[in-house]
Amino acid sequence: MVDRGLQTVYDEVAPDLYAYILRMSGNQADAEDVLQETFARLLGSGFTADDTLDYSRYLFRIATNLMRDRRRWSRRWQFGKLPESAGRAPENGYLAGIDAHRAMADMKPKQRTLLWLAYVEGMSHKDIAEVMGVASTSVRVMLARARKKLLTRLGKEKS
Repeated sequence: MVDRGLQTVYDEVAPDLYAYILRMSGNQADAEDVLQETFARLLGSGFTADDTLDYSRYLFRIATNLMRDRRRWSRRWQFGKLPESAGRAPENGYLAGIDAHRAMADMKPKQRTLLWLAYVEGMSHKDIAEVMGVASTSVRVMLARARKKLLTRLGKEKS
């Protein structure tokens, strides 16, 4: 790593990354495993960056891909439905004062990921596109659809 120790990057990125993984997996043990695997992959990749933001984007992308792999594996082996999402709820902003856990539990993983990265992590559309591996021009549309679906589930918008 360039001018930054792994411990510094871990200290700055791991808490938010863990909360994101926990929210997406709904399972503390899985979240801990994915967090550990994410940082192991960072070490094995040889990736270097000049600032924590670049490391953060890279780590969120690794974690997102690991969660996709786990969902595919789970469906393939039919271990049943993934548990409802868990984790911290935003204290302010778009989802303030609502039961985000219940409202987002049945949403598609991609939509939950979009909402989490935008409103909890505060990532820009460009950063979200990089994390999710999609075109930055499509993030705005996908995020609008996810927001509309969430609002519909919360009864805040006409269907």
